[in-house]
Amino acid sequence: MRSQVVIKLTGPMDHLRLVWQTGETLLDSVVFEEDPEGTRYNVLLALQEMVTNVLRHGYELDVSKPIEVTFEVDEEQLQIVLRDQGPEFDPLTFDTVEIDSPEMPSEAGGFGIHIARMVMDRVDYSRQSGWNTLRLVKGFRATAKT
Repeated sequence: MRSQVVIKLTGPMDHLRLVWQTGETLLDSVVFEEDPEGTRYNVLLALQEMVTNVLRHGYELDVSKPIEVTFEVDEEQLQIVLRDQGPEFDPLTFDTVEIDSPEMPSEAGGFGIHIARMVMDRVDYSRQSGWNTLRLVKGFRATAKT
């Protein structure tokens, strides 16, 4: 089984709800082996944090700029690709060494990149043709629900 959903957004931060709901619906078809509900929530939280960072910091709340989110599920993994046209920024170079707890942060603010690194199996960044591309990958061993 392979599924792909692409969302292209411009507009207010209220669109975060659409990204969350789309991801939630797609992730409902995935059976994660360990703590399925917790894993789904953590993946969605990481994505929401990344989209929020683009809107707040990359676009400085300019609602006219585009964000593209692609969800892809196959037999082995979930891949989420987030693309934006903000200034070049590689979140992987952001130092999270000061955040030394193995637990999820309990307070909002400044933890988005750390959360994504904690909950995803792989996080990759590239810049191509004026677009920042962030790839979030989460593997699973169990097969997707049919």
